[in-house]
Amino acid sequence: MELRQLTYFLTAAQTQNFRKAAELCLVAQPALSRQIAALEEELGIALFRRVKQRVVLTTAGQEFASYVKNALDTLQQGQFAMSRLQQGQSGTLLIGCNESLATAVLPEVFARFRASYPDVRLKVSVNRTDEVIALVETGEVDVGLIFDPDVRSEIVVLRELFRQQLQVLVASSHPLAYLEPHQVTLQCILQEPLILLDESARLRKVLDRILLQRGFSISPSVEISSVEALKELVRHGSGVTLISPALMRSAHHEGLTLLPIADLQEEFIYALVYRRFGTIPLLARQFIDIVLQTEAPVE
Repeated sequence: MELRQLTYFLTAAQTQNFRKAAELCLVAQPALSRQIAALEEELGIALFRRVKQRVVLTTAGQEFASYVKNALDTLQQGQFAMSRLQQGQSGTLLIGCNESLATAVLPEVFARFRASYPDVRLKVSVNRTDEVIALVETGEVDVGLIFDPDVRSEIVVLRELFRQQLQVLVASSHPLAYLEPHQVTLQCILQEPLILLDESARLRKVLDRILLQRGFSISPSVEISSVEALKELVRHGSGVTLISPALMRSAHHEGLTLLPIADLQEEFIYALVYRRFGTIPLLARQFIDIVLQTEAPVE
């Protein structure tokens, strides 16, 4: 059974005339008649009967026509879907992202991306930076968004998005919130109870590195793996924390104040990462373009 046989059959069923069907199918009538006869022979049943100057479907032909129509409709939908995939209009985009960029960048990027590609599914895996890089390297995600990259891999390409300095987060009623900007220093911050992310977090590793280079040692009063829980502890006066402003892009920050640190000038990079080798999927290229066009979040 061939596709052209099914097309000839359905056209003849709709026109009830082999000659008109042949014209529509751009084929000679004898050829069309032979293909339909071959189809009937393969099925072992008559699909048409002649009535004067036309042909009509037999009972079996009527039932078979419904299956053929569904099959051809499904095939056409498949062809259309493949065309949309080729054009980057549908499919699934796999994204790896660390928590800060999921908060700071993704909402705006997703809004812009979905406005242009509403039928594309976005699947996001929120992980730590090292894990996101590994996912990109192995091809488990198409593109990654990461913080403070320390990438030595030759497999991936790194594109900087923006930079930020660490700041101190305090409850709005905390004494530090009332100091002059030049008075908010690492020395006075480290005299307060510290609430920090646990040692597996990239932000914590960055902070430990900075303080070690400056001769400071820290003993946090609380270590926690949840950024949101960390902020709640600060809000309720349990201590202060050092944090990237990007992590403050989510809602419900009433009662919290973010302060620049006078003697901490280091900038930390937020970046886009994707595989260097192989073909980058069209969906990923479109997403990358939108990310690179998105303005850095305002601190």
